Amino acid sequence: MSTQKFQEWGVEQIKKSGPIRLSNAMSNALIHPDFGYYHSQDIIGKKGDFITAPEISQMFGELIAAFLGFIWDQSGRPSNALLCELGPGRGTLSADIHSALHQIYPDFADAPLHLIEASQTLQEHQKATLIHPSIDWHDSFTQIPPQPSFIIANEFFDALGVDQAIFDGVQWRWRLLDFTTQFELVTGPVLNQSEFDAFNCISVSNPTKGTVIESSLKSEEVTCDIAHHIKNYGGACLIIDYGKNNQIGDTIQAVSSHKPVEPWSSAGNADISHWVDFSAIKRLTEKSGARFIGPVSQSHFLSQIGIKQRAERLAKSDNPEHNRALFAAVDRLISPAHMGNLFQVGLIVPTGKGLPPGFQPD
Repeated sequence: MSTQKFQEWGVEQIKKSGPIRLSNAMSNALIHPDFGYYHSQDIIGKKGDFITAPEISQMFGELIAAFLGFIWDQSGRPSNALLCELGPGRGTLSADIHSALHQIYPDFADAPLHLIEASQTLQEHQKATLIHPSIDWHDSFTQIPPQPSFIIANEFFDALGVDQAIFDGVQWRWRLLDFTTQFELVTGPVLNQSEFDAFNCISVSNPTKGTVIESSLKSEEVTCDIAHHIKNYGGACLIIDYGKNNQIGDTIQAVSSHKPVEPWSSAGNADISHWVDFSAIKRLTEKSGARFIGPVSQSHFLSQIGIKQRAERLAKSDNPEHNRALFAAVDRLISPAHMGNLFQVGLIVPTGKGLPPGFQPD
């Protein structure tokens, strides 16, 4: 039903204004109030379409809690600090962070929690999951109070709409979504200079015909908002997502029932995302006057902050089945064959030198 409604919306938009920008199509496929995918039920977990790291193991949230608590401690333990999660899903990660902080940083555990969530359906999941003395929901990061903020963005940036341009052998043109009997990607008008400058996070020398580049203006806006906030009020933002530096190529992808599907024929019923360009996040963070650390692989980050040691402490000598599941979760999170190298980790902090645990050389 949602796919049909997306198609009806898309056809109407194309009739009015011509082929659609991919960022517009992606954003509506995910968050449109009538057919957006994130308004569906049970999209995360074994019964849903995809599984995120917090759903794999509670250890992930425990280690994130230890890291954020360490950064809070190194920041002078501000008494007016707040916690923030962007795109909290079902609330699993924030719940695990809250529980772990009570054990290791109790003075920080009940800091006000601010959640950036556009989906009312997911907000209801979060309300059912989270037990916290102070929670506020917002549509935008710009609504966060002007206080030291310790932020986690796990698989958030990949869901922000992205545009594409394609090289026709002579010049760069928009790549757009059109509809005849089905949705299809088409080559659009030539980019003017200001439009091409929006893709300036990409360094392309000697492109060949068919080369595709991407730019997410929404990601850039959010990055600048976070960086300015941290520069002015203190805190840190930990970003975990699949991506690379200087991303080149078509990275838009979709998954449904844990299997890859064609994005636009499944829009509304599939999770559409793109690979995050960490070099763009770094450039915009520094332009905003804050500092960006990383990225490093998720394997490097979790290993250095102690995931293997944590698993060994949780292992039970009299329960081999428990132990197998425990170390299988570790393998899924840090193995290069799974999430270990695919996912990257970056950190936005106000200024300073030195590298915190997780980002230090081996």
